[in-house]
Amino acid sequence: MVYWMLNKKMLSLTLSLTLVLAVALNVDVQAAKTTKQNKKVVVQKKNNKKVSVQKKKKTIKRTASRGRIYSRGSGSVIAVGNVEQVEDIAKSLLGVRYVYGGTTTSGLDCSGFVQYVYKKMGVVLPRTASQQARVGLAVSKDNLRKGDLVFFETVSAGISHVGIYLGDGKFIHASSTKKGVTISSLDSGYYSERYRGAVRILK
Repeated sequence: MVYWMLNKKMLSLTLSLTLVLAVALNVDVQAAKTTKQNKKVVVQKKNNKKVSVQKKKKTIKRTASRGRIYSRGSGSVIAVGNVEQVEDIAKSLLGVRYVYGGTTTSGLDCSGFVQYVYKKMGVVLPRTASQQARVGLAVSKDNLRKGDLVFFETVSAGISHVGIYLGDGKFIHASSTKKGVTISSLDSGYYSERYRGAVRILK
């Protein structure tokens, strides 16, 4: 009788231990599944982040591509004047220092320089290079003549620099280098690659 009772207790204890082990094993399995699912979520988030970055880069590239356009002008010249006088006024400013936003002889930026020269001719031009590219008569590079405005894509997408053509492949402009107002060649590597068109202001 005692022996049977002892066997019964041992059997009950064995069943209890088995049940505890089974529960513990099930918890470990569930924990492992949860961890695996969390890892998938993290990987998915990382992948989504990569896709977002790629889309952003493509957008920037398209924006830069749209900026590479030629000036179109407004369809006609806007004044009558002596182009030789334009050259004289422009050359009288050689060496004036470059100042961003400058519109006087104390300091000029590229569009401020062009605006200043033509104001002396009695012609009022818009303030920025991109705005100046939308006035006057658009002309091809092969048909440039003295006094025409020449445009470039330099520091940002779209037209961002302007100068005045002098003839023989030369133009005068306010450079952001230490030279300030200076004469450069349209055929130089830097400006040749960034040339974006020209407009004629004077008939």
